[in-house]
Amino acid sequence: MKARATIVAVIAIASSACRPDTVDLRYRYDEPTEHLQYVLTARAQAEWEIGEPGRGSYTARFQVEENIQPQEGGGAIVDVTMTPLDVQEDGLLPPGSEERRFRLELGPNGEKLGVLEVGGVPATELDDDELALIGTYRPPLPLEPVGLGDNWEAREEVTLGSVSQQIATTGVLEELLRNEDGNRVALLSYTGAGPLSHVLPLPQGEATLSGDTSVTIDADLDIDRGVLLRATSTTEGAFDARVIPAGEKAPITGTLELQLELDIREL
Repeated sequence: MKARATIVAVIAIASSACRPDTVDLRYRYDEPTEHLQYVLTARAQAEWEIGEPGRGSYTARFQVEENIQPQEGGGAIVDVTMTPLDVQEDGLLPPGSEERRFRLELGPNGEKLGVLEVGGVPATELDDDELALIGTYRPPLPLEPVGLGDNWEAREEVTLGSVSQQIATTGVLEELLRNEDGNRVALLSYTGAGPLSHVLPLPQGEATLSGDTSVTIDADLDIDRGVLLRATSTTEGAFDARVIPAGEKAPITGTLELQLELDIREL
C-alpha cells in the first residue's frame, strides 16, 4: 500500500453506529498480527545564546516497522523497529544512528498507555531517562463520532527523568475523501501547546531547557483500514537554558529556540 493514494473524490460518509452526518475514527488492529512500514524524517533547527551565540541542525531518516498484536478493548501491543537510513548533523546531536527496538501498549485512539520493553529489556529494569522520549507518532483520534468541522480535545502528560511535558491539543476533521483504492480517508489537523522541560546535548555541554512549546499537525487516516497514511508535525519552543560545562566550571545560563519537524509516510 503506498503512503498516500491520489485523492479522487470528496464523499459523504454515513455509519449505522452514529449519526448520518458523522464518522467513527479509530485505529483498527483487527488482524492477529499486522505488519506496517513507514519512513520517518526528522528535521531540527536550534539557535541559542548561552555564553556565546550558536546554531545547529540535523536531518535524520528512519525506516519504521511495526508488528501489531490486537488486545481486548480495541488497543494493541506494538513492536517497533527503527532503522536509520541516513543522518546529517550540523552542530546539533541527532536522535541516534543505531537501530532501535521497543514495545509499546497503545489505546484505540492512538494514545500511548505505556512502554513495555526497549531493546528486549523490560521497562521495569530501565531508567526513566531511557523511556522518556519513546512514544507514538499517531495523533490522537476522537473518542466519539465526529462530523466535518467538529473538533475534539486531547491531553498528554509525560514526567520521566529528563523530560517533563504537558500538551493539550485540539483536533479537527477537515475533509472526508476517497482514494484511488476506494477507501475512505479523513484529513485531520491539530494545534496544541504546553510547557516542556528537557535535557538537550549542545557543544557547551548538556543543556537543561524549560519553556513553552506549540505544535501543529496534519494527518491522513485511512478510515476503512484504520491506518495512519501520513502525518506531518511542527513543534516550536522558546526556552530558558542552563548548561553545566565539563570540568567543574560555573553553570552558564541563556536562551534557546528550537524547531522540530516530523514527517511520516506509510510505504
